[in-house]
Amino acid sequence: MDNTQEQPKNKMKPNNKRNKLLIYTASGFILVGIIIFIYWVEVLRYEQYTNDAYVNGNMIELTPQVPGIVTSINVDNTEYVEEGQVLVELDKTDSRLAFEKAKNSLAETVRNVIQMFIQVERLQAELEQKDAELYRAEKDYQNRVNLVGVGGVSREEFEHVEAAFVGAQASRKETYHALQEAIALVQNTTVATHPNVKKGADGVRDTYVNLQRCDILAPMSGYVAQRTVQLGEYVNVSQPLLAVIPLSELWVDANYKEIQLSRVRVGQSVRMTSDIYGRKVVFSGKVLGINPGTGSVFSALPPQNATGNWIKIVQRVPVRVSLDSQQLKKHPLWLGLSMDVRVDIHDISNEMLREPSRLKPIYKTKIYKEQEEGVQAIIDKIIQENAGSYE
Repeated sequence: MDNTQEQPKNKMKPNNKRNKLLIYTASGFILVGIIIFIYWVEVLRYEQYTNDAYVNGNMIELTPQVPGIVTSINVDNTEYVEEGQVLVELDKTDSRLAFEKAKNSLAETVRNVIQMFIQVERLQAELEQKDAELYRAEKDYQNRVNLVGVGGVSREEFEHVEAAFVGAQASRKETYHALQEAIALVQNTTVATHPNVKKGADGVRDTYVNLQRCDILAPMSGYVAQRTVQLGEYVNVSQPLLAVIPLSELWVDANYKEIQLSRVRVGQSVRMTSDIYGRKVVFSGKVLGINPGTGSVFSALPPQNATGNWIKIVQRVPVRVSLDSQQLKKHPLWLGLSMDVRVDIHDISNEMLREPSRLKPIYKTKIYKEQEEGVQAIIDKIIQENAGSYE
């Protein structure tokens, strides 16, 4: 009897264990589901995610401003360059000769202008002499005009005096007009401000700048890429030589589906991860703006939807996202790298489109303004050396 009673008890123990296991398993799934649901309610539904995102930035393509033969290449691909650094040098022989010719032309122009000022002074003195001659001729005429009727002066002498008076008037008039013509050439000017001298100075300045342009400089600091220029090659204006990429000024173009954009706003915070660093490195940024068109619109062959076999395709719109420059120093990125982007859409108070508020340039370089530095001192020296006391 005892053996028969113990057998059912032994059979119930495995069933109880199985039921407990099922209960625990089901409870675990329910708990995980609740956690996932809470996470979705609190986090995921306020994020817009895409992995169709890529690092973008400026690729500054350098082209020569003057034609010439390449005599020196100072950098190569992957090298870092500073703003203002000489990257490529062109032969300066022709530019140097043109510069010297322009300086000689300016010196000659200064001397010619000085002759114009001297001509004014000479004609002024001549006019004073003509005034004196006219005064004497007029007095001679007045003294004899009343005497010729009473026989005090012969008719022949009076006619000579009258002719001398008329000739003095004409000579004075001719000198006066010559003086006015000379004054018109230098009126309201000095030697340095004379139009001819300014024109010559512009020639010096132009050839000086062309001489400086034989050195092709880096407009910004960055890394060299796409070098195609070769030593001894003759290059023309606007011919691509190489590119400089400033990796400190990058952004991300995240291509979101159009159905994801309803709550995306300018200024929303963004978290990003890259394939190169994995999820351990999280980049932070903000939404800078939404592109005013889909990617297909700006493609080389835009879609033609007015056809009979039209099929609707969900379009993607590029959203520009900023990258923190300090994070880029610690974890540099390169153009074209893939990114996973998550936009926090909690705050939708801002506008979807940017407002016209920028008053300063985004990017700026000073190297082209510096090409004229020093030329004014050269021009002033040429004028001073050739003008003398007429400076």
